[in-house]
Amino acid sequence: MTDIKRMQIFTLVVDTGSFSKAAKRLGIARSAISRHITALERTHGVRLLNRTTRHLSLTEAGRIYYESCTRIAAEADALSQRLHQLREQPTGTLRVAGPTSFATQLAALVQAFQKQHPGVTVELRLDDRVIDMVDEGIDVSVRIGWLEDSRLIARRICDAPRIICAAPGYLERRGRPKTPAQLTGHECIIFTLLPTPYQWHFSHRGQHETIHVKGHLLTNSTIALRELVKGGAGIAPLSRFMVSEDIRAGRLEPLLEKYDCGSAGIYAVYQDRRYQQPKVRLFIECLMKRLPPLV
Repeated sequence: MTDIKRMQIFTLVVDTGSFSKAAKRLGIARSAISRHITALERTHGVRLLNRTTRHLSLTEAGRIYYESCTRIAAEADALSQRLHQLREQPTGTLRVAGPTSFATQLAALVQAFQKQHPGVTVELRLDDRVIDMVDEGIDVSVRIGWLEDSRLIARRICDAPRIICAAPGYLERRGRPKTPAQLTGHECIIFTLLPTPYQWHFSHRGQHETIHVKGHLLTNSTIALRELVKGGAGIAPLSRFMVSEDIRAGRLEPLLEKYDCGSAGIYAVYQDRRYQQPKVRLFIECLMKRLPPLV
């Protein structure tokens, strides 16, 4: 940094033709300018300026050095402008991650975002596992639920209420549970990514109840979970937005509707906001506006 600073001072001295004018432009003492130039000459072992009481002129080494300094200064200015554009304008590639259950919603959302900001390329990755955003270069991750990570920031977008569902065919064979406790006699499909996959929590009129369920089918995919339930394989809690259409069409039936089986928070997860690029900020704003109506 000292060398770059001295190069800038040297260039200003040459451009103004005076130690005093350069010092006035920088707001420092003339003697400080002289010390920087002398230090440059000692570092490189050559005289850069011919000094007289009234005039400064470049030596041959000084001309070569000045040309290099000018080129480096131009490149530094260009770099500064590029970084400024990155701060102010959404550009580059935005990498977005989310669960497979949000495939429809996120596909529509990133398409709308990219049309609004055509200078941004959007890469959408769908995966039900909790990914390492830093290692995988993800800019924004949409997560249902939140796992502690001190390197990241989570902004709550909305809630996704859950509902217990089963297919009509399953209910014809096994009967309809009237209370959460009756789930212990049913085939329950286990979603392995839940904090307590075999413990389902219910509340009703201020009373809370935890049911230990069992089942022979387990999955880490919410899409697979929904398809298994629709196929009549058993009972499972699913986010209401995932099954609302199936319920309307009669492919699934809601169960235990007077009981609250909880909801999962939906979060936008991203890295340190101090250096947040416009593409990230604008996409999070898009999420906050557009995602709640979709879920």
